[in-house]
Amino acid sequence: MQWREECIVLFQKPFAEKAKIVTLFSRSLGKTAGLLKVLGGAPLQSGDIGDTAWRGRTAEQLGVLTMENIFSPFVHARKNAQGVFAIDSACALCKNGLPEKAPHPGLYDTFKTLLLAVSGKNWIVDYVLFEIKFLAEVGFGLDLSQCALTGAVDGLSYVSPRTGRAVTAEAGERYRDKLLKLPAFLLSGDRQPGVQDIFYAFKITEHFLKAYFYDINGSSLPFSRDYLVKNVM
Repeated sequence: MQWREECIVLFQKPFAEKAKIVTLFSRSLGKTAGLLKVLGGAPLQSGDIGDTAWRGRTAEQLGVLTMENIFSPFVHARKNAQGVFAIDSACALCKNGLPEKAPHPGLYDTFKTLLLAVSGKNWIVDYVLFEIKFLAEVGFGLDLSQCALTGAVDGLSYVSPRTGRAVTAEAGERYRDKLLKLPAFLLSGDRQPGVQDIFYAFKITEHFLKAYFYDINGSSLPFSRDYLVKNVM
């Protein structure tokens, strides 16, 4: 049995003297893994995008990989500490939070967009959108289409920490101390939000990411994500 597909490297660990077990994320296969022989050349890094071939006797077997690197975001982001933290955090969220061999094509596309954008401007918006898409894929999606209490579509200002649904400023006034602030750029699609708006977005995604990861295995969020958020402010 064999397959060939573009994949993102999520994680790798040594196996024997000249081999690694590499955890990958592909568009049609989801999170999977294989044994990669180390033959020299530039080492793989988390976030690398590569043309990958897998071969094994059965789908359940670890299998053997060959991989040709297509794009390495670390090469472009190595002078940007925040970008490096974003790459590492996104890889860790997928590695620790996605089930094995469950396709997530939409998330793959969003992840790839982030990796390609991280060396440019306004990539932080792509990272926020990645976290929102990740939450939607694992069952913690946000609903920002209308107010959860009134059905209104204008004046949305908060997010319920219980349901992930939007709430208007008027309807949420009594509960504003318990609600999460909704930054306008998540509604408007603005690609140049202010620092405070990014911080509010991170507070929303962090709340639901913590809920999801605690429910899975009581684990915490990646340290790289903490560093990323702290350096945004």
